Amino acid sequence: MKKTDRQRLIKQLITENEIETQDDLIARLEQSGVKATQATVSRDVREMSIVKTHGSDGRVKYALFSQQQASSSEDKLKESVKDSVTRMERVQFMVIVHTDMGAADVVTNFLDEVSYEEIAGTVAGVDTIIIIARSEGDAIAVVERFEAMMD
Repeated sequence: MKKTDRQRLIKQLITENEIETQDDLIARLEQSGVKATQATVSRDVREMSIVKTHGSDGRVKYALFSQQQASSSEDKLKESVKDSVTRMERVQFMVIVHTDMGAADVVTNFLDEVSYEEIAGTVAGVDTIIIIARSEGDAIAVVERFEAMMD
C-alpha cells in the first residue's frame, strides 16, 4: 500500500475510533488488511501532526491536530490552556506549567505553533511543560498571557 493511502486510512481510523496507542493503531490497520511496522506508524503519526488528546470518557486518545474545534492556532492554544493547565510557576526566566495527565504535549504543540516572540523554546513531558523565555521580563509576560487564557 502506498504511503498516501495508508495515511488516508490512518486519518479515517483515528477520526472514527478512539485509538489510545500506536499498538492499537497498528492492530486497526491490520484489521483493515494493511501491514505496517511500529517505526512506519510512528513516522506517519509525526508527519500527520497527530496529537494525543482526551476522549469523551476522559481517556487519552489520538486525534488529528486539525480536528481541534477552535478556528486559529491562538484559539486552539487558549482552549487547551483553559481545559488542561492546572497550575504554573515562574522560576527566573522559565515558566513551569502543570497540566492534566497526558495534556502537556497537546498544549506545547499549540504553543509552538503560535510562536510567541518572548519564548525561546519549550519542553513537554506527560503533565509538565517547561517554557524557556528570553528574559525574566518575558517569563513574566508568558505567565500573564497564560493567566489571561485561564480566565
